[in-house]
Amino acid sequence: MPPAFRALPVFLRICADIDQLFVVEVGPFGRQLAEDARVAWLATGNKTKPSDVEGYVALLARHVADAERRDAFTSEARACIHV
Repeated sequence: MPPAFRALPVFLRICADIDQLFVVEVGPFGRQLAEDARVAWLATGNKTKPSDVEGYVALLARHVADAERRDAFTSEARACIHV
């Protein structure tokens, strides 16, 4: 069984806020994309610093095809990362 990696609770709350921004950006299917991204993100190790959440934002951002919209989403999502 692979190890179970975790994120600090504050980072999970931040990710939930970012997920909401993502769903607004890409539509209802964004919920599934966000769930898949969260699983992939957590599979890479424990999340203990704010820069780890930026990696999650990058995973989501790659699903926004338009560069201008992707940059706007990334900017808004990074604004959520404050600890």
